[in-house]
Formats: sequence, C-alpha cells, structure tokens
Amino acid sequence: MRYDVVILDMDGTILDSRGSGDIEYKWAYNAFERTLARFGIRLTIDQINEYFLKPLILRGRQGVLEFCKRFGLDCELFWSFREQDVIEAKIEAMKRGEIKLVRDAKKVISYLSRKYELAVVSDSQQECVDFAMQYFRLTPFFKFWYGRGSRLEDLDFRKPNPYYINLVLHKLHTKNAILVDDSQLGVLAAKRAGIASVLIWKEPVKIKYEPTHVIRDLAELETIL
Repeated sequence: MRYDVVILDMDGTILDSRGSGDIEYKWAYNAFERTLARFGIRLTIDQINEYFLKPLILRGRQGVLEFCKRFGLDCELFWSFREQDVIEAKIEAMKRGEIKLVRDAKKVISYLSRKYELAVVSDSQQECVDFAMQYFRLTPFFKFWYGRGSRLEDLDFRKPNPYYINLVLHKLHTKNAILVDDSQLGVLAAKRAGIASVLIWKEPVKIKYEPTHVIRDLAELETIL
C-alpha cells in the first residue's frame, strides 16, 4: 500500500539509546541516582527498576505519585529535578557517542524521505528530540518531530495515547500513514489513531498488539515501504 506519511519513533527505532557499557541505559540510571541524591536517597538499580521504572511504565503519572508517596517526596519538585537531570544526561551521552543512530538509520531515512513525508513521534522529552534531530543532522528529512513535555501531567500523552500521532496527521491533512516503532505500545497507539504500523521486534515474547508488518531492524524497512 502507498502511504502519504511515515511516522518514526526515536529511541530504539532510529536512535540506539542503550549505551555501550555492561549495563544498558547506564547514563539514565546515573541521572536518576543524581536526582535521588538531591533528596538524600540511595537505591540500587534493581530497586530503581522495581520502585520507579516499573510503576512509571505501567501506570505513568500515577506510578510517579506512588514512588513519591513511598519516599515522602514533594512530587512536583522531584519530577522537575528528574526531568532536568535525565535531559542533561541524555544530551551529554549523545555528545560523547554513548547514544548514537542505529545501523543504517541515515541511509533508510534518506530513502524514505524521497518517497514520503516523514515525522518523528517520541516519548522522550522534546528537548532531547530537538537535540538529537539537530546533532545527528536529521532535520532536512523531516516535516515535524514531537516529544513530550516535561511536566508530570505530560506523561499522560505518551504512547499508547495517539495524541502526537493525531497531531501529525492533522497537520499533514491525512490519515494515510504508517508508524514505525520498536514498542508494542507504539503499535497500540497506531491502532487507536487508525493507521498502519511496523513493529521492529527481536524479542522472543509473544506480540500482543498485531502490527501491519514485523521487521527485525530498521534496514528492512526498504523491503516493505
């Protein structure tokens, strides 16, 4: 099928944010440890996963509120520091080459831009999306790029909420689009927006939300689009 627009996720799709050390996303854990230190709290990586990341992923804003209640934190203050620290850490990780484009990303994006209008919709903060687009010289290929805001309530707009997908569709006056994402929540967001989806999937676990296409890496896009 011929599409008008290809919407790309950022982290895990065109950007490899895992880092290069023994611990994946070490830059992000370091940033969160810095935030916790502001409040005199020390947690292991396993505790960060259990008390913060798992509730954040599953329940979004409510998960953050639960974390703050557990540790007696002013949630607005905690979240403002968390966002500041993770944004700074992510930008620095890009600058030092710890976060980089996935293999063949520039080649695939260039190919797609000759056939489709392109946009980015990311759950990362807008400041990080802006920096990545500029730093990796991707802006000439894309019409729009959206990340979320940094207020606590902006967590409500993450996928599977199709808010930013719908914003792209509205601005480009079309529903004839396809989303490329490495997350099943992205596939669900695409379904809710009424568009097709491509899931980049290497995991052995079962796919819960059936996408239009499944590929193993970004380079395979050229075989289906």
